[in-house]
Amino acid sequence: MTSNQKEKKPQAKQNLPKQWHGLRPSRFVKYRNWINSGSPGICGTYCSAVLVHDAVLQKYKHSLDKDILLAGLLTVVDEFLPYKGTFFWDVQHGLKALLKDIPDWTVKSGLITEKIVPALLDRPEPVPVIVGTTRLFNSKYKNHWVVVYAYGHNEYGKLFYKAYDNHGRYQAILPASQTIGCVWLEERKN
Repeated sequence: MTSNQKEKKPQAKQNLPKQWHGLRPSRFVKYRNWINSGSPGICGTYCSAVLVHDAVLQKYKHSLDKDILLAGLLTVVDEFLPYKGTFFWDVQHGLKALLKDIPDWTVKSGLITEKIVPALLDRPEPVPVIVGTTRLFNSKYKNHWVVVYAYGHNEYGKLFYKAYDNHGRYQAILPASQTIGCVWLEERKN
């Protein structure tokens, strides 16, 4: 290796968190077959569908039909505005449109995931969060949406998320430093 070449270091397992906080991966194993394989991808739609499916399943013990949920959300998330890609306001809009007549949840969003996600997952009743990754912060996912359900710090204090990535992985691990923007459901208490 010459001095002007950078050495590529794979993300070593010893540099990953040993302890995770939040929800268990087993809750999200059912989504490993919810695979976003189209081009261009519709990751915002898939993550919104998983978030709603999980919320309804947890609250009502009822499993919504995947295909109907995806078809309905596609029109209000990824196809709503005439540009390529999905921003957090697209995901937020789609969830609000879907849930407008359902008083059980409100849709919340924020930009700084490193503050919001741990707070949501540290609650007595943690909630999963749709989180955006970005190529600007060197994410291997580039601009993408995932559903984060756990977080942890490695031995050096670096924050990581464990997530469903809609590419067939339900235990994807990604650095929080490569994310921006998040959307979640807040249950209304009566």
